[in-house]
Amino acid sequence: MSKRSSLVVAMGLAMVATVFSPSAVSAQEAPTDKITFTMGTLEDLISPNPFKAVGGSDYEVLFLAYDMLFNFSQTTMEPASGLAFFPPERSADGKTWTFKIREGVKWSDGQPLTAKDIAFTYNFINEKRIPAFDDYLGDPLNKNAFEAPDDTTLIWHMDKPTLSPLTPPWIPIVPEHIWGKFMPHQYDFKTIKEFADLPAVGSGPFVLTEWQANRFWTMEANKGYWGGSPTIDEVVFRVYDTPEALKLALLGGEVDAAEALPPTIFQSLQNEENITLNVSRAGWFDNLAFNFEGTADPALQNEDVRLAIAHAIDRQALVDRVTLGYGSAGDSVILPTHSRYRWQPTGDDVIGYDPEKAKQLLDQAGYKDTNGDGFRETPSGDPWQLQVLTIVDWNYSVPEGKLISGWMNDVGIKTTVKSVTEAKALDLWYAQDFDMYVWAWGTDPDPDFILSIFTTDQCLSWSDGCYSDPVYDKMYLQQRYATDETKREEIIKQMQQYLYEMNPEIILLYENDLQAYRNDRFTGFVKQPEPAGAIFYQMGAYSYLSIRPVEAVSPTGMRRVGIRVDLLVGVVVVLLLVAAAIVVMRRGKSGGERE
Repeated sequence: MSKRSSLVVAMGLAMVATVFSPSAVSAQEAPTDKITFTMGTLEDLISPNPFKAVGGSDYEVLFLAYDMLFNFSQTTMEPASGLAFFPPERSADGKTWTFKIREGVKWSDGQPLTAKDIAFTYNFINEKRIPAFDDYLGDPLNKNAFEAPDDTTLIWHMDKPTLSPLTPPWIPIVPEHIWGKFMPHQYDFKTIKEFADLPAVGSGPFVLTEWQANRFWTMEANKGYWGGSPTIDEVVFRVYDTPEALKLALLGGEVDAAEALPPTIFQSLQNEENITLNVSRAGWFDNLAFNFEGTADPALQNEDVRLAIAHAIDRQALVDRVTLGYGSAGDSVILPTHSRYRWQPTGDDVIGYDPEKAKQLLDQAGYKDTNGDGFRETPSGDPWQLQVLTIVDWNYSVPEGKLISGWMNDVGIKTTVKSVTEAKALDLWYAQDFDMYVWAWGTDPDPDFILSIFTTDQCLSWSDGCYSDPVYDKMYLQQRYATDETKREEIIKQMQQYLYEMNPEIILLYENDLQAYRNDRFTGFVKQPEPAGAIFYQMGAYSYLSIRPVEAVSPTGMRRVGIRVDLLVGVVVVLLLVAAAIVVMRRGKSGGERE
C-alpha cells in the first residue's frame, strides 16, 4: 500500500471533519451499528483447530472461544472457578477427585454443556495422546480416567496420587457432539489436527467465525455466555507484516489496540495523543535452544561446549541493546513473577559473561583452532561451524541471534545466522533440522508444564531439541507425584538448578509485553494481575469482557459512541476519490514508497 501524500491527508482530514461534524450527524442518527474492537497483531493463527495450538495468537483464541475446567484468577492468577467450582473434593487416598460442574452452560450452537463433555474432552486427549495437552492429565493414565455420572459431576480417577487437578489443566473443553466423531481408533492425531471447526463451537465469551490467513480473524460475541454477555459485539484481529505498519494502523485508528510491540516502536508512541501504553510484567522468557536429535551437531551433546556458549553470551547486554531495558537477564525456566516456585543462582553459581572461561572450556573439550584462522576445529580436525536459527515473526529473535552469533565467533566458534518465518521454524522444529534457535516460551502460573518440556517423553512434542536425561526425568516424576506442596516446591527448585547447570537451553532474558491502545475509542481495560499485568493476551478474556466504547458528548450535547461503520466506510471512499483525483492530475508521479 502506498503512503498518502500530505495533500491527500490534509484534504481527507478536512472531509473527515465534515463527515463527523455535529451538523453532519443528527441525534436521530445515533450509532446503532455493531460495536467492533480491533486488535492489531504481528502474529497470525497457526490453525483454528484448538488441538493444534502453538503460538500466542492461538492461545488468545482458546481463552476467548473455549472454557477450561478452572480459570486463572484475574487478580492473583491462582486457580479459580470456571466450568467447575474450585476447589474440587479429593478422596482420602488422593486417587479420586470430584468436581461440581455449573448448570445451565450452553455451547455457542445452543446445545447444553455438561460434565459429559468435560469427561469426553479429557478422555479424548488421553486416548489420542494429543501432545499439546496430554501432559496436564498425568502420566500414565488409564483409558477410563474420567467419568460423568450425571450432568453436573465429573470424577477424575488416578493410578496414583497427584496434584494435577490443581495445576490447573490448561485444556480447552470441546463439545462431544462436534469432536466425538474422531474418537474411534481409526482417527489418529494427524487426522484430528487437520479438522477446521469453523465457525468454532465453544462455550467461551466469543466465537471464532472467520479466519483469512495472514489477514485477519473475527470473533463474534457469544451473547449467551454463562459468565455474562460481552459489551462489544465482536473482536477483529488484524495481522500486519511489520511493526511500522502496525504503529501506523494504531495512530490512524485502523486498530484500537496493538500487542507485542518492539521497544523502539513502543517508545515512539509515548507522547502520542489518545494512546495509552502498558508495560506488562514478564510473561515470556527468550531462549537459545540446542538440538540433540536429527541433524544436530554432535558438539552440542558436550556439556562443556554448552557451558562455554553460556559464558560467551552477555545476557545483560541483550536486555540493554535488544529490549532497551524492557526486560531482565534470564537464568531459570520459571519466571521472576512466579516467586513461589522460583530458584535463581547466586554467588559462584552464576554463569556470567566470561569469554576467557568460554575459551578454556572449548579447549578442554578438544575444540581448538589448529590452523590459526581464528576459528576452532572439531577434535578430529574437521572444520566446525554452527548455525543459529532466528524467527522473523518474533520481535527479539533476529537481533538476539545476531549478537549471539558475534559473541560465539569471538570465542572461536564459527557461527552463521539463518532467519525464517515462524511457520518455517515450526517445520524445522518438527523435523529436528537445526543446530540452535532463538525463540521464546510463555509459561503457566504452575511450573509443571514448562518443566515437562525437558523430559524425554516430550521429544518430538513440546521439547525444543529432544533433550533426554534420566536424572532429570526422575526428578520431574517426583514433583509430579508429590502430594505435599512444600516438598514439591523443594523438588522444583532443585530441577531449576539442574537445568541451569546442564544447559539443555540457555535462558537469555525475561521480556515485558509492550502493549498500547487508543483511549479515545474504548475504556474498561483490566490488568492480569494488577497492578503490572497484561491487558491483552492474558490467561483469560478479562479485558474483552469488560471493555466498552468511550461515550463522548459533543458541544451540541449530542452523544456519540465509538465510530459508526457506515460513516467510516464513507470516509474511506471519500479519501480514495480524492487520492484518485490527485493521481489523475499528477499522472506519471510515483505513488510513494512501499510500506
